[in-house]
Amino acid sequence: MNDIQFAFLEESGDYSFDFENNDVSTHFIIVAILAKESNKEWLEREVEKVRQKYFQTEEMQSDRIDNPHLRIQLLNELKELPFNIYAYVIDKRKIREDSGITFEKTFIKYMNRLIYDDLKRTFDQLDLVLNQQGTKEFMTEFKTYITEKSIPDLFNYSSFGFNNRTSENLLQLANIIAGTIAIGYDQNQDSEHYPLFNKIIKKKIVAINLWPQNYKNYLHDYISRNQDSLFDEVIFKQSVNLTLQYLEKNKKSEDLDEKIRIDLLKFLLFNLRENPNEYVYTQEILDNLNAIRMNKINHHYFRSNIVSKLRDSGLLIASSNKGYKLPVCLSDLYDFVNLSSLTIHPMLQRISKCRNQILLATNNEIDILENNEFEYLKRIIEMEKLMVTE
Repeated sequence: MNDIQFAFLEESGDYSFDFENNDVSTHFIIVAILAKESNKEWLEREVEKVRQKYFQTEEMQSDRIDNPHLRIQLLNELKELPFNIYAYVIDKRKIREDSGITFEKTFIKYMNRLIYDDLKRTFDQLDLVLNQQGTKEFMTEFKTYITEKSIPDLFNYSSFGFNNRTSENLLQLANIIAGTIAIGYDQNQDSEHYPLFNKIIKKKIVAINLWPQNYKNYLHDYISRNQDSLFDEVIFKQSVNLTLQYLEKNKKSEDLDEKIRIDLLKFLLFNLRENPNEYVYTQEILDNLNAIRMNKINHHYFRSNIVSKLRDSGLLIASSNKGYKLPVCLSDLYDFVNLSSLTIHPMLQRISKCRNQILLATNNEIDILENNEFEYLKRIIEMEKLMVTE
């Protein structure tokens, strides 16, 4: 049997839209701590050691951490453990009042469906776990919703659903991570320390899905490297909007490569929101994509079947010797053109030299670029010759 993947679920925030009340959260957050069955028992023991160290006899809860330096120490110990983070961050302020979702019951039902659809698309198999004691309304409804849709096998096991597993320690870990993410997004909890929190756990994050999907969600704290450019925000907007349109168009695809492309775009969007000017090395991206897959992706497959196909579809993906990113300014696009030219120009020169050798050897009777499908190459090479002679 495959190594079962668990998702330990926790929420942060509330379902109210009464933002005049300072106690109402601006964001609603769902965190899934992903852990493989082969690591589960060891992970539980290690989390228990951390709990005892920092909380003694109490439960490990995010709202019990008042000191940011204590949170930093805690996260630094947890980051070395074998788990990943998959999360949803819903900005309730950006939901239109006339949408009908701003009623608590409707909001919960809508989010149940939204999160279920995304998890089901992303994970072929997932064993969901939530706190059975004092569970909040969203989680209660979520369990009911998924249980109704899950189809158990002959052994009464559902490949995607709740199978009565539990782990207090890993649910407490989910609580810590949910509370930490809330510090970076919820207006009522905003902290200058969040960038450091995020830096510590960044490599554990498979995806943070922002909703509603709007390019302005990703402009948070963005500062252009080229302050004089009038086009940077246009590039930023086009880059994100094309990505969001692609995600919406292909979100129900069952094609395995398409699922990888969607996961890559989610990761690049997350990186854009947190570090808009930074590239992500290819290996870090592969580590992220492979964290939720049985069949691992290698570098060649990633470049030829994933990135190349997204660019063929018209998406803007910048690249340099530092990796990949969604472009946010002209400099990013120049990086892409420069890197591409380092490959394209030498290859054209090699083709030109090969062609010249054959023309010379056959007294101009054989031109390897004579076929119609090579007409564009022939024109480029001939044009380059003219430019050199001029």
